[in-house]
Amino acid sequence: MLKKNPCPRTPDSIARWASSLWILSFLLLCTGCVDRFLVIRTEPVGAKVFIDGVDVGTSPVTIPFDFYGNRDLLVRMEEDEKRGERSLAPQRRIVKLTPPWYQRFPLDFVSEILWPGTLEVIHEEVFVLEPQDLDALSERFRSSARGFGVASPLDDPPEDP
Repeated sequence: MLKKNPCPRTPDSIARWASSLWILSFLLLCTGCVDRFLVIRTEPVGAKVFIDGVDVGTSPVTIPFDFYGNRDLLVRMEEDEKRGERSLAPQRRIVKLTPPWYQRFPLDFVSEILWPGTLEVIHEEVFVLEPQDLDALSERFRSSARGFGVASPLDDPPEDP
């Protein structure tokens, strides 16, 4: 004896099922994406850039990142003998990368998963490097060493009586 099917397959039910499957497939294929970038620019260009102690290249540099939070940025440019320029003072900065409003819980679900396009989040940091006075810096080191009782090899030796 044949059992009666409780859900008969009518053309309307098949059409509803197919359209539901098509909409679900479309939503899965059009999932969102968020690209996050940290852009570091310096004046003058060509300075070495370190993020959390890791050399990431010379400025201007664009670094993709996944997680927000604090980053330790160090930018330095050494003396360029070809141009005859003095060293520029290095700069260190703690940068807090904060998420925009649409990247905060629970809205991040919409921007990461349901939004049908790509969102870009760009954090930009600009460093202006200034020349450092190397003579004053070396004098500070010498006076600090004298404070600890260390004699500079460049000083005159004490005379023996």
